[in-house]
Amino acid sequence: MREQIFWLVDFFRGQPVRKHYKELGAILKDPFGDLASSIRQKALSELLSHANKTVPFYKEISPSKFADFPVIDKKRIQDDFDSFKSAKFDTENLFKVATSGSTGVPFILFHDQRKRNRNTADVLYFMEKTGYRIGNKFFELEVWRKHNQRSRLRNFLQNSIQFDISKLTDERIDEMLELIKNTNQEINILGFASALETICKYLDEKKQTAKFKNIKGIIANSEYLSDYTRDAVERHFGSPIYSRYSNEEIGIIGHQTNTSGTAFELNWASYFIEILDMQEDIPAKKGSMGRLVITDLYNYSMPLIRYDTGDVGIFDERGQQFLKVVEGRKMDMVFDTSGNILSSHVVYTKFLAYYDLLNQYQFIQTGKKDYTIRLNAKVKFDREEELIKSVKEDFGQDANIKVEYVMEIPPLSSGKRRKVINRMVFK
Repeated sequence: MREQIFWLVDFFRGQPVRKHYKELGAILKDPFGDLASSIRQKALSELLSHANKTVPFYKEISPSKFADFPVIDKKRIQDDFDSFKSAKFDTENLFKVATSGSTGVPFILFHDQRKRNRNTADVLYFMEKTGYRIGNKFFELEVWRKHNQRSRLRNFLQNSIQFDISKLTDERIDEMLELIKNTNQEINILGFASALETICKYLDEKKQTAKFKNIKGIIANSEYLSDYTRDAVERHFGSPIYSRYSNEEIGIIGHQTNTSGTAFELNWASYFIEILDMQEDIPAKKGSMGRLVITDLYNYSMPLIRYDTGDVGIFDERGQQFLKVVEGRKMDMVFDTSGNILSSHVVYTKFLAYYDLLNQYQFIQTGKKDYTIRLNAKVKFDREEELIKSVKEDFGQDANIKVEYVMEIPPLSSGKRRKVINRMVFK
């Protein structure tokens, strides 16, 4: 019923979401085919022309030369905010979007109605490829506060439950599991990977297996999805789990789907995506890690052209249709003692053998050869030397490693938990 009502309302509004949704399907079926390439090139050309005519920052740049547009980032926009706003839009009619600021100062920009409709279509398209249908019961595991809490009426209409994970205690987990158990509808779940991991660890400790039969798909967002969490979710909830790559200021950039495997299907329909060298604004070498730079084709109120997301990744061997890995923020990347970049997955493997002994861990690089490991242990941890030896195997035998024992590793204000931190970037 909710699905029919949603599309009926969209119909009477002129089908703004349906039109975007259909275009997404047409493009992403073969994003580099002749038809899709033609649509995408037209969208890019129109965006660049619009920016040149109405956005002060871009008025001196020829819209015919995409490479002439500079790579920008949050700081560049914050320092000259008004020059990035299109003169064609009245701010009062726009939608303010703010990032959490969990790793720095909150970032604010504006979306117009067309961009909002496009984002809605993006969400529907990719969620359907993870088992979701409009009307399914939707559990959202996040930190909910006044700035993002929806009204009861809106949650009812969307058939959603905003479940707060600020303090994910055993009692709170039991409460969530009971809610799911008592739901006689098809269910989808969206939540931080760290929250899903905490829930699975609790079930492992209690030797419980939920085995719900009505969960159609689970999506982990905002954080790295470990192999443990992926396996444990499928084991306990009887549902596949998918990772989403998105951010607040843009939307869904990539998504694992029921056909992509562990790679991310990239949203070439809504964005132009580049992976640039870590130091220079040139394409990264094939198979090398690079900066993810995004051009949003549909936000005309405040165009983001060649926007450095602060994340890094590698295109998949199958081509640019897929992202093999996304490593998160550059400030979360770590290096060995010789200065070589190491994947955050390497850090994860160092702690896999100790999952039954630890509540939490955090790995921090504090200097070129200096590392701190913070452990919140369940019991006395007597394998410290073994852990240090394992870390040195990948980070270097000359690594200086300090282990600290703590009672709690608190989440950021957004509710996210950073397991890997590089503090050298602030020096």
